[in-house]
Amino acid sequence: MGLCLSACLQIEPRGFFVSYESVDQRFEQSMTWNDQHPFPTLVSSEEEYEFYAVSDIHAGKTNNLGLFLEQALLQQPIAVFMAGDLTTGNANDYHELYAVLPPQDSLPLFPIPGNHDLYFGGWKQYRLLFGSSVYSFSIKTSQTSDLYICLDNAGGTLGALQLEWLKELLLYERPQHRYYVLVNHNNWVRLRRMLATNPYVEELEVLLELCLKHRVDLVISGHDHKSHTAVFGNTLFITLDALRDSYPTPSYLIVSIGPDSINYSYRNL
Repeated sequence: MGLCLSACLQIEPRGFFVSYESVDQRFEQSMTWNDQHPFPTLVSSEEEYEFYAVSDIHAGKTNNLGLFLEQALLQQPIAVFMAGDLTTGNANDYHELYAVLPPQDSLPLFPIPGNHDLYFGGWKQYRLLFGSSVYSFSIKTSQTSDLYICLDNAGGTLGALQLEWLKELLLYERPQHRYYVLVNHNNWVRLRRMLATNPYVEELEVLLELCLKHRVDLVISGHDHKSHTAVFGNTLFITLDALRDSYPTPSYLIVSIGPDSINYSYRNL
């Protein structure tokens, strides 16, 4: 206990429990960055394409991440989503993480933060490396277009500004796209009690209604460290396994997007 208290005093205990920035502040900073660095539209030469998703890497240690990236670079999915908890929250974790990431032009990576990524001023490091935690982009084929929306609920809530942005995006963009896919860290569907960053029930009701109203096809999350799925209305909710080195059964998600359906599978490392 003495060692723990000593370490906590050196790093200021408040940083372990809450982010120094509010979710609305992170949203505003992300929108400013997006205005200056617009996300490009990805183009698939085929009518069917694949993307991968991972979560809860928890660098420092990056052995599993390295194995995953080797496979992804070989298979070349059109995109790779990194659904939060990229780090454990220690000061050097972001440097360890960034050191193993490939160039964006060799493998398009789309990260979002998790609760661990915000601890001890982690948002500042995240911004320096990745710029934004809230954004959207399209993947186009010769026949259609699909919209991908990456959200920041790392602290357990989208906040007022981000929720309003999402409502407008769903309202005005939906008619232009075939599939709608949302990616965030904290899983909306919980099969067990969790200690950290539980979502607000009232906000979940609003989000589920939005998914139903606007025919959201897929919501991908992490945080739980245990894969499971659920279906509400038209929406498939997928919670990912952890990719962290200490996790006994690390895996990643492969999603196949086709003209008539969305299919998925898990691949163990």
